[in-house]
Amino acid sequence: MNSKPLKKLEIFKLLKKIKISNIKDEKIELSKSYSRILSYNVISQLYLPPFNNSAVDGYAIHKKDINNYEKIKCCKRIIAGENKIFKAKPGEAIRIFTGASMPMNSKTVVMQENIKILKDYIYINKSPKYGENCRLKGEDISKGDIILKKGQKITNTNLNLIAAIGKKNILVREKLRIGFYTSGNELVKPTEKLKGSQINNSNFYSLKSLLNEPLFKSKYLGNLKDNKRIITDSLIKNTSKYDVIITAGGASVGDEDYLIRIVKEIGKIFLWKAAIKPGRPLAIGKINNTVIICLPGNPVSVHLLYGMIIRPYLEFLCGAPLKMPVGIPVVVNFSMKKKTQRLEWLRVVISPDQNYLSVNKYLKQGSGMISSIANSHGIIEIPENISQINCGDNFVFYPYNLLF
Repeated sequence: MNSKPLKKLEIFKLLKKIKISNIKDEKIELSKSYSRILSYNVISQLYLPPFNNSAVDGYAIHKKDINNYEKIKCCKRIIAGENKIFKAKPGEAIRIFTGASMPMNSKTVVMQENIKILKDYIYINKSPKYGENCRLKGEDISKGDIILKKGQKITNTNLNLIAAIGKKNILVREKLRIGFYTSGNELVKPTEKLKGSQINNSNFYSLKSLLNEPLFKSKYLGNLKDNKRIITDSLIKNTSKYDVIITAGGASVGDEDYLIRIVKEIGKIFLWKAAIKPGRPLAIGKINNTVIICLPGNPVSVHLLYGMIIRPYLEFLCGAPLKMPVGIPVVVNFSMKKKTQRLEWLRVVISPDQNYLSVNKYLKQGSGMISSIANSHGIIEIPENISQINCGDNFVFYPYNLLF
């Protein structure tokens, strides 16, 4: 376990070493594979396109007629899906539609907008280049090409590619089994009639929604009371059922915060405390083969740690490469001081008044300010070595829709 809070880069370096060994592969229907992690390299057994075809509606011509401004007879017609085989001849054009198979002896299509029609003849108004508007067999994908690699996530931008090469079923990593707890005697189910020091359990809804992904099979395991025996018994009971257990709250070391001490006693702690604001009391360990992730109880910390560190790590446990989220460069419209030796995630709002991407600092920055996540657009990351932020400085912006 680390003796001082770890920086973000150090955390990611450590997480690469913390793995689990019981995630298997499963074959599923392609239609159910969205957001799953590939277990193997996907290799095409087809050419894409599978045959030469027209990219436009127009007229296929022989190469000798490319600069022919005389009339050309049009006597044949090909539509998409037809299996007829035609041969293009000099002085003869073939009417063709987008996606239709090109006739033999032709690799050029004149767009219909560049044609003048007179009965059964056409006149070319604008000469095409040889090969224009013809999509060649295999110009996109060749037979034997690796189209997606092991560990890649199936997304709405590559799912159609898998279908295009004819795969009905796909081999992916099994869903990660995740159990999650909230923690604290003060937490109650949502009510408008709070009594004494009660707090509505908003972290349950945060974690339930954050873990609601096709890649995970998650289940709420209840709210852990501040009781060492209850926490110990519950963890021992559930570690054999889940690949990962996540808790929100109880990651501190107060007299009534038993979680870290219990994980140390019955398992091992690899990481405790991050040099990040908000998100310092973060702990990651293991009990047997189950990864234990202890998040702070503050709702803002839960969201930001999940999006910036925990979600990439959970995908890594499923077989994906461990990658930090990719942000967007922005200009800041404010100035402020910051402590060094600590990375800071500052909640910001996109400015509507600029013709370039710039952000304003959200006013409420406390880690317990639940409204700050709802009312801001994302965060900027301020590195450890920066102590002064000036209006006009450039930082990396992470919109929430890229994080969770």
